[in-house]
Amino acid sequence: MATWVIVMTTIGLTACGGKEVFVPDAGAIPIPTLLTAPSDLSRSPQLQALVPRETAGIAPSSTPAAVEALPGALAALQASTDKPTELTRVYISGDTVIFDYEKDGVNGRSVSAVYRAGDDLVVSDPSFDDEVTFPLASVDPSVLPELVKGIIARVPEAVVANVALDVAQSNGFGLVWNIEVGDARGSLATIYADLDGTVVAVDEAS
Repeated sequence: MATWVIVMTTIGLTACGGKEVFVPDAGAIPIPTLLTAPSDLSRSPQLQALVPRETAGIAPSSTPAAVEALPGALAALQASTDKPTELTRVYISGDTVIFDYEKDGVNGRSVSAVYRAGDDLVVSDPSFDDEVTFPLASVDPSVLPELVKGIIARVPEAVVANVALDVAQSNGFGLVWNIEVGDARGSLATIYADLDGTVVAVDEAS
């Protein structure tokens, strides 16, 4: 488990009639710990902010994002002719997984690879895009499906409609999953989660 280390010292201020300021010795104050993802992601304390709404038993109209297709999509991308090692975006909606990346590593020369289970990977023609890249290897294919299971366990009447991973949609959190959750009444919340599944923020819809 990662921790913060706090070093406390005694500071002497003697110039211009100053006085000594005493602070606690090292070890006098408990060292705070960082939150980590629980083994059951539905028990993430941050998800307590995700409050189910009354929907009169009506199911969501949105199609669930096929997050379970991510492992197969990543395998297909790594087996493709391009074999990119850096991505600019992962997007999942309905039965489709889309990867954006720089063609042949050329900055600004972006292509999209579209994956649907059972179909061949389809790669678009290049277009201009200078979004920030991140390593493909940083995407653990096992984390997102488990995270979505945890979210739906918290709000069974909801659905994860789409998921994005790119710096532009990370809302200042660095690089995090942007997960749109909805129910029969419309948008419920946007959840931001680290690549290890740790939920960092829940932004409820107004």
